Amino acid sequence: MSFKRILVVVAGALALVVVFAPSKAWAPVPPRNCGMLETGSKRFNIKADQLRCRTARRYARRYLTSHDRPRGYTCRDYGRGTSIEFRCSKGQKVIFAIRR
Repeated sequence: MSFKRILVVVAGALALVVVFAPSKAWAPVPPRNCGMLETGSKRFNIKADQLRCRTARRYARRYLTSHDRPRGYTCRDYGRGTSIEFRCSKGQKVIFAIRR
């Protein structure tokens, strides 16, 4: 095989890899703004991803008042260094609250 022939075969193989390489099927969507929630004297902006706002607000209210996490969710509280109060996730479903 000559050098040119090897170069053509390698270039063709690379072109096929680029064409058939897996890519994201859609663009990521930002979390949905579910509005403000007041708990005591504090206000929080609730955001949800892959979850209905009605459910997200119910889960957030329960977590903020009694620290009961929704069934199957993993929750993390954030300290004073950030405006995020908490974040709960279960696979792709995410709920978080921002202090306002």
